[in-house]
This record gives sequence, C-alpha cells and structure tokens, in this order.
Amino acid sequence: MPETVFVFVAILSAALLISVAVERIRIPPAVPLVAIGAIVGSVWHVRLPFAFGPALLFIFLPPLIFEAAWHIDVSALRSRLTTLVVLAVPGTLLSAFAVAAALTIVSAMPLGTALLLGAIVSATDPVAVVAIFAKCAVPAATRALVEAESIANDGVAVVLYGIALAAASGIGVDWGSAALHGVASIVVGLAIGAAMAVPIRALVARTTAPEYEVTATIALAYGAYLAAGFAHASGIFATAGAAVTLRTLVRRKLLMENQDHVDAFWRTIAYIVNAAVFLVTGLLIDLPRAIHEPVLVIAAIASLAFSRAILAAISAGDWAGRVTVYLAGMRGALPLALALALPADTPQRAAIIDGVFAVVLVTLVIQGAVLEPVLARLYGAVGGKRA
Repeated sequence: MPETVFVFVAILSAALLISVAVERIRIPPAVPLVAIGAIVGSVWHVRLPFAFGPALLFIFLPPLIFEAAWHIDVSALRSRLTTLVVLAVPGTLLSAFAVAAALTIVSAMPLGTALLLGAIVSATDPVAVVAIFAKCAVPAATRALVEAESIANDGVAVVLYGIALAAASGIGVDWGSAALHGVASIVVGLAIGAAMAVPIRALVARTTAPEYEVTATIALAYGAYLAAGFAHASGIFATAGAAVTLRTLVRRKLLMENQDHVDAFWRTIAYIVNAAVFLVTGLLIDLPRAIHEPVLVIAAIASLAFSRAILAAISAGDWAGRVTVYLAGMRGALPLALALALPADTPQRAAIIDGVFAVVLVTLVIQGAVLEPVLARLYGAVGGKRA
C-alpha cells in the first residue's frame, strides 16, 4: 500500500509539472502527458504496483463519467439527440466492424479476434477536445454533442467488448440475444442511475453544507456504477443517468445551495483523474510494440479514420461541426484498460494490445497536437477573433 500511494503521488506530481510547463503552448495537456509517458515507459519499462485495467474501470472511470455528464448542457443537447443516438449506437458498431473488416481483409487477424480489437478501439475519449472548448467559441450544441457522445460511446463499446470477447474465446454467441441483452443493459443502467438520483436529490435539499452536497454526489457516482454492475447492467450509463438526473432536478427546483462548490470539486477531480490516467496511459505504451505489427496498425488506424469521417459527415450540417466531431474521435485510456484486462488465454492477446497501443498513441498525439489551432481557426477564441 505505501508503494502504491507513493507511485500515485509521484505520477500526479509529474502530471502537474508537465501540465503547468505546457500551459502556454497551444496543445492540450493530454498530448504531452501521453507522449512523455510513452518515451519514459519505453526507455525505463516502468512497472506499476497496481493493475491499470481494474483501477481504471472501478476507481477512475465512475468520477470521469459523472463529471462529464454533470456538466452536459442538456438544453443544448435536445436539438442533437437523434445525432447522439446515431453516433453512440450505429456509430460505435460502424467503427468496430470497419476495423474488423479491414484486419480480416489484410489477413492480420481472424474475424472473431479482429472484432474484439474493433470493439476495444471503438470507445472514444474526447477529453482533450473538451478541454480546448473553454478557449474556443464552440457552439453549445456541438460541445454538448461531443461530451454526451463520449459517455454513450464508452457505454456501448464496453457492452460490445463483452460480446466480442465471448465470440473470440470460442464461446457460442447468439447475436440476436446478445443485442437484446446489450439494449437491456443500457436501459436498466439508465433506470438505476435515475432512480438512485431521486433520494440524493431529497438529501441535498435538506442541507446547506457544501461538504455534504459534495459527498452525496461522490456516493451517487460510485453507488450507481456498482449497483448497475450487481444488476448486470451498464455502470457507465447508470453513472451518467444519475448525474444528468440529479443535475436536472436540483437546477429545476434550485435545491442545491452550494452548486458552485460542487461544480468546482468535480472540475478538480476531473483534472486529477485525467492527468494521472493520461500519464499512466503513456507509461504503459511500449513504443517498439506499437510498431511491431505494421500491417495491423495501419489497417486499424485507416479504418477508424474512414469510419470517423463518415460519422462526422452525417453528424453536423456545417463544416466546422464536422471537423470538430472528427477530431473528437481520439482514443484514450479506456481502450488501453480494456485491452490490458483481456484474459491471458485470449487469442492473439499480444497483437491486440500492440494494435491498441498504436491507435491510442496516434489518435491522441497527432490529432491532439493540431486540435487548438484548428478549433481556434474554425470558431475563434472566447472573447476574441479567429486565429
């Protein structure tokens, strides 16, 4: 335990120093965190005293999902709900099957294993994009769409991951039943989250202490996630549903005395978790392994780029919105955690991890490096002119 605490403090301190050092550079902190982490990890082969996959899925993911959902502008999202559904469900499936088809065509993997890799990398992570939104005059509807897509996309990808893992492991899969189970997992997860938000709403309405309100939201974030897990439902959708429901209820009735304190707390937690996760993501990426399977890597990245371009084209009516949605298709910590959490006897596990390393590195670093200049030219800076 002392070693784990020491490593976490060291990671967080390093992440803070890197974030402050690049604050004036027009790139999001996620880019140097991943890039520097990858270089350090490849040279010194850092070994963490904890398992990253379970730590991300059960410790870091609930607050990340809750914070993202808590700050979604629901009123701005209403006009884009149809687009959100398309991006979250058919869009995730399109990305996963596009990767599977490409890898099968180039004979990099058999179809079952290729679909598993496709499911893993279909989860987007636009945290770096959202961080830049505060500096650029991105329309509220586009911002809400990108933020909501990241949550819904992650939830659908995790459900698809479970199905694809069973198929790749040789377990017979009834795809019709699997699809119905996936839909039920999402719906039940949302219902659990919304139901758990109601008593929390009643609780915060009876206190004026900011520490009690903050504690209530923490309990709701983890409680909804774990309750959904026990019910074999989607923890991601449960946590998101809980955050959106509670935020809507307290805003409508002005029931939370210290909402500004709660907002500030979750922004701080989001930075702490994201900074640590992005740096650890980089440390776990072994650069030689990322280029160990060049045909597999090129096919996966090209198919993801192609499918994302299709989704961006149908998601927004104007050019700026399409470019923003396309850039939001970066892959981050969740795909890496899902890959590392694969059972040891998973067919071609090493090749899957190599492919995920490469996809995360390329999409985060390359897309992230051009992110702010592109968005500033498209929308202009907040309170300023276009670049």
